[in-house]
Amino acid sequence: MQVAETAMEKVSLLLDAEVETIDGKHTVKKSRTLYICNEKLCFACTLELDISIKQLRPDGKAVNFAEILLLPEEVEAFTSALVENNIPFPIKFRQWTVENPHIVAVNLETVEPPEHFAGRLAAALQLVEPKEELLDFKTS
Repeated sequence: MQVAETAMEKVSLLLDAEVETIDGKHTVKKSRTLYICNEKLCFACTLELDISIKQLRPDGKAVNFAEILLLPEEVEAFTSALVENNIPFPIKFRQWTVENPHIVAVNLETVEPPEHFAGRLAAALQLVEPKEELLDFKTS
C-alpha cells in the first residue's frame, strides 16, 4: 500500500491535481479550459481530463491511461513535447488519436512508473496551456 500512496502523491504534485482511489484504480481529477475563437467571438469550454492509473505492481510500474482533448492547432506541440521529454517512452506504450472537426482526443497508454507518465504528461500539458495575454478577451 505504501508504494501506491507514495506514487500517487508524486502524481498529484506533478499534475497539480487531486488523485482519487477506488478499488485499486487511481483517477486524476484535473480539468482543462479550451478557448475556441474565431474572428467575431470566443468562448471557454472546461473539460475534465481522463487520466487513470491501475494495476500498480510492487516494482512501481502500473498501467497508465490518459485521454487529452486538444484543439487541432495544439496537437503537434503536445505530441512533440511528449516525444522530446527527458523521460523516454517505455517499451509498452500506445498512442492514438480520434479526430473530430473542432477537437482532437489524444489517447496514451503505458506500462511504467506512474510518476514517469505524469511527468511527461504534465510537461506536454504545460506547453499547450493558453497564455491569457494571447487571448482576445479577458478570462477573469
